[in-house]
Formats: sequence, C-alpha cells, structure tokens
Amino acid sequence: MTRALAAATVTLGALLLFLVQPIVGRLLLPRFGGGAAIWSACLVFFQVALLLGYAYAAFITARISWRKQRWLHVALIAASLGSLPLGLGGGISADGHTDPALGILISLALGIGPTYGLLASTSPLVQGWLARAGAAPWRLFALSNVASLAALIAYPFLIEPYLGLHVQTWVWSGAYAVYAVLIVGFTWRIKRADDIEPAPAAPDEDMGIDVRPTPLWMIVVLAAVPSALLVAVTEFLTRDVAPVPMLWIPPLAVYLLTFVAWFDGRLGYVRPMWLLAAAMAATAMAWTLIADPFGFKLKPNLLMFVGGLFMICLFCHGEVSARRPAPEKLGSYYLAMAAGGALGGLAIGLLAPVVLHDQYDLGIVLALVAGPMALAVPRLESGIVAWWRTWRGRPIGSAASIETTVARVLASALILPVLGSGALAIWDRYESDRARTVSVQRNFYGVLRVTETNKDTDDYSRSLVHGAILHGFQMMALGRQLQATGYYRDESGVGRVLRSLPAAPRRIGVVGLGSGVMAAHGRAGDVVRFYDIDPVVPIVARRDFTFVTRTPAVVDIVPGDARISLAREEPQQYSVLVIDAFSGDAIPIHLLTIEAIDIYMKHVIRDGALLVHVSNKFFDLAPLVKNAAEKRGLYSALARDLDTTGFIVSDWVVVTRDPALIDAPILKSIVVPITDHPEWGVWTDDRASILPLIKW
Repeated sequence: MTRALAAATVTLGALLLFLVQPIVGRLLLPRFGGGAAIWSACLVFFQVALLLGYAYAAFITARISWRKQRWLHVALIAASLGSLPLGLGGGISADGHTDPALGILISLALGIGPTYGLLASTSPLVQGWLARAGAAPWRLFALSNVASLAALIAYPFLIEPYLGLHVQTWVWSGAYAVYAVLIVGFTWRIKRADDIEPAPAAPDEDMGIDVRPTPLWMIVVLAAVPSALLVAVTEFLTRDVAPVPMLWIPPLAVYLLTFVAWFDGRLGYVRPMWLLAAAMAATAMAWTLIADPFGFKLKPNLLMFVGGLFMICLFCHGEVSARRPAPEKLGSYYLAMAAGGALGGLAIGLLAPVVLHDQYDLGIVLALVAGPMALAVPRLESGIVAWWRTWRGRPIGSAASIETTVARVLASALILPVLGSGALAIWDRYESDRARTVSVQRNFYGVLRVTETNKDTDDYSRSLVHGAILHGFQMMALGRQLQATGYYRDESGVGRVLRSLPAAPRRIGVVGLGSGVMAAHGRAGDVVRFYDIDPVVPIVARRDFTFVTRTPAVVDIVPGDARISLAREEPQQYSVLVIDAFSGDAIPIHLLTIEAIDIYMKHVIRDGALLVHVSNKFFDLAPLVKNAAEKRGLYSALARDLDTTGFIVSDWVVVTRDPALIDAPILKSIVVPITDHPEWGVWTDDRASILPLIKW
C-alpha cells in the first residue's frame, strides 16, 4: 500500500510538473509575443526551479529530523493551495524597453515559483523517504520521467485541442489539490521509517550503489552537457530548420527517455558501447552543421539532431546512473543532477545570447561533449585492462604495463574527433558568409544578420535574415532604394491594395518592421507607423537599410508587442493595417485570435483593409483568418502573388468591411479561393490549437 501510494504521488506530481509548462507558456504569449525564445526562457526557469526544489529536498533530509521534515512539507503544501488557481504574477509585458527574459522569469517566479519548487521536490523526497527504509528508489525516478513524458505528449494532442486555457488552469489546479491530498496521505502512512515493509531484493531491485563514489562536481558536469545540448538542439531546429512551435517536443522527449532507460533498472550500462555512440553522434552532428546536406528538410534534420541528442544523453545519463550513491547521499546526488541541468540551460538560454554575437551555441556544446567522455575514460581504461588481463590470465592488480597505455590511447582517441569537429563547426559558422555579412546582432529574440550581394553592380542588394529566414531585402543602387521588394512588391496583395485606395494621404500601420520595406510604398503626406517587439530591429533598419530614412512619408516606430500597443491606443484610422510579425514561419498565436482581429479592426477605417501575411511552408493559415472574418461579418479574400515561373512569392489575406475593395480589378486579378474549413472554427485567447493547420 505504501509503495503504491508513493508511486501515485510521484506520478501525479511529475504529470503536473510538465503540464504546467505549456500552460504557462500560453499564458505568457499575450505579454511577451511568440517564437522559440519564449520557450527557451521558460525552460531555463523550469530548470532553475527544479534545482531549487531538489535543494530544498536535500536540505531538509540532511538537516532536519524525520518528524519535522514531514510536518514542514505538509505545512508548505497546505500553504501552496492558497496560490490556486494557476496563473502568472505581476503585470510585466514586452514594452520594448524591459529585458523580456528577465520579465518572463519574474512573471513565472511570482506566479508559480513556490508551487513548482514543491512539485519538483516530490521525486527526491519520496525516494529519500523510501530509501531510509531500505527500499530501492530508482524506479520511482524512472516513473516520474515516464509521467513527465506522458504530460509532454498529451498536451498538444489531447488537452490543447479540446480544453480552453481557462479550463486548463482550473483542471490543473484541481489536480494539484488531489496531489496535495496524496502527499499528505503518504507522509501520514510513513510516520516512521520502519513502517515500510521490507521487500525481498530482486536482482533488478537492488540499491544500485556505486562502489567507487563520484565527486559531486562530476555529476554536475555529466548533467550539464546534455541539458545544454537539449536547449541548443531545440533552438537550432526551431530557428534554422523549421520554425514550428511543436518542434520543442521531440528533443525534450528523448531527453526524458534516457532517464527512464537507465533508472528503471532493467538495462545494464555498457560503457564502451555508449561512449563510442556518443562520440560518433557528436562528430556526425558537427559535420552536418558544416556541410549542411539537408538544408530545410525537416525529417533528415530531425533524425540527425534528435537522434544524436538521444545518443549523447544516453551516454551522459548512463554515466550519471552508473555513479548512484548510497541512500544517505541521495539528496546531494539529485541536487548535483539538478544543478547541472540548470547550469546547462542557463548557459545556452540566457548567457549565450549576451556573450555570443552569433549562433555558435550548438557547435560549442558539441565540442564540450568531450568533457563527459574524458570523465568516463579512467573507468573505461580500468574495465578494458581488467578484461584483457583476465583473458590473458594475469593478475588484475599488477603494475601498469603496455595494456594500460594501449587502453588509454584507444579511449582518449575518441575525444579528439569530437573536439576537432565541434571546433570546426564553430569556425564554419564564423566564416560562413563573412565576406557578405554587413552586420550581425543577437539578443533574446534571436540573431539578425544583414548580408549583401552583387556589390558595385546595378543589382547590389542587402538582405535581413532572422535565423535562417529572409525578413526583407533592399536594392541598394541609388535609383532603386525605394523599390518595394519581396513579399511587399507592387504585384503583391499589399501593393495592389495600396494602389486600389484613393489618392488622398493615407495612414498605414505595419506590425513587424523587418528591413522597413513597407515604407517604400509611402508617399508625401502619408504616415507609416511600424510596431516591433525586438528593440534591435529599428536599429538595423535605420543603420543598414534606407527604406525608413529615404521615404517621403512620415515614419513612426512603436516599440513593444503590437497587440498590447494597439489595444492601448485610440483608433488610428489606418487605411491599411499589415500583420507580418511572425518569426520565420513560427506563429505568435495571440496575434491571430478573434480578440486580436477585433483590436485590429478598431484601427481600420470603413473602406480600409486589414492584410494578414499567411505565406507559410508548414501551416495553412488562410482558412483560420477567413473563419474569423466571417464570424465578425467581414469580407475576406486570398491574394496570391506569383512570379513569372508560377512560384508563389507571397500569400496575403485581405479582410475588409467594404466588398468593393476586394472587387477592385487590380486586386481581383490575383485573388484565389480559400479552402473552406468551418470545422476549424476560430482561435480565441482561451482556445487555440495548431494541429488542424499543419500541412501534413
């Protein structure tokens, strides 16, 4: 009964621990915008909070008596019920001035910090209490990771599509109350350590104690590298391969699976095999970064980088599992693991954007895989020498000989390719496009790179690239600098709508500045008002491009999240309001909800238009915008701009109160039907799922 109650408590605690992450991520969207940066900051917070939870568990089990531990924990759990229902703290939002990463951390700390820390302490506390009575605790750690994985997969597929965000917070809060009952019941059940009936030790149920104790700093290193690699691989996939929000699931899933594999106790850790696998994986990933054979192909990149992450995590976490201490050191062992995880996440999620001007993160971490490999070499050497001498019939403890030297050379030789390949990947990133690069700037929102081609010719141009996605380009020859280009060229939906409007001065609103190409459409007497959440973008647009400085229109740039700014402003009387604020192909959900559409239309004049840029390789956004327009009694049309070869240059959904605008000949000639999907409904601030929109 006691063991079953322990398992139920740990399972529910782990489920809640990982379900809360996507829920609060959704709560953060209206405050801080969308994109992979939000998830990276959240991941850092969760790793730090996990560390604090483990530190609390280690402290009370080491410094407080058995009876006081139980009463203290029950009191804190009871107090945490007062923080329900689930929500965020403070009123911080992206205003263009406050550091968004710091704002996210503060919002999470004030909202769910203490509760999350208590949930994080569940697994080490329950394991520690069971271990006091001689019960093997390791399978509970594996069970907690299975539950975490289940929550991770269940949210996008089983919860988000069917439950609104408000209901999600209340369901989570109710489940937390059940968890509180379970943890209190468990502490009552084990009033004394000897209340747990000892079970016969099975071969796979022993304590798994390492007979050669490992210094805690080694556990920190072994846990830090895979954690850093998790964040680096996730950022790489969602930035340079396919900016799809759901791509954070596969890396985190395999990361959790490696804990399950080793701490379940059914698999034996074979050091030579997994050391070799990690070396091959790190080397292959580094050379893939250098050669880039897959480009934007999602499946081979997923196979290479998620598969490589899996191999390296199996090695590192296998080393962690093989170094399990005696029960009395359980708290400090888990604390060291959590410290390593937090340090790895902090290094890539918060420190790297500050100290590295470009995305060298993944190459650096791949080189650092050599660190855990080096820590494993002494034990690998002793194992090889022991096997060799046993086979040769020589005493294992005899003096050092040629066998030791050969084993050391063979083991250490695996490290050099990893170090060299990682260093080459860093150098390749530094050298790539260096001759064409005008400037590179990095902050919380990613890397902005300005490149140039065909210099000293009439086709001289500059491009703004965010990660791997083009965010506008400008022809730099003197007579062509106000030529509208790319998604915004005269033949596009935006260009044709603007040409369909009366000749009177216009007010044009643009959500998403980029290189400032929309200013090329400005005429004398016009006002072009940009909104951008990234404070670096206006600097780059003014310094490296000339759209906003040479246009005859008046240009205004509003910092901070566009939806928040537009909600606060008086009606701006825009003739055209352009929504193009997506980071690559990633979708800031809060910019496409019905509530957001209402805010936009408040600022659009009666015969004006809202234009939503829906060009996307991964999601079919046009039906969603059409559904929202129909729900509000508005007219909509999809304007598709094709080049001379039939390639789609851009897709824009035009939303207006005036059907005559859509029927204007200059626009109607490029209008194509929007596929009807009434079953998709509309996105709201409370309920939105990207699953139906995926272009499978």
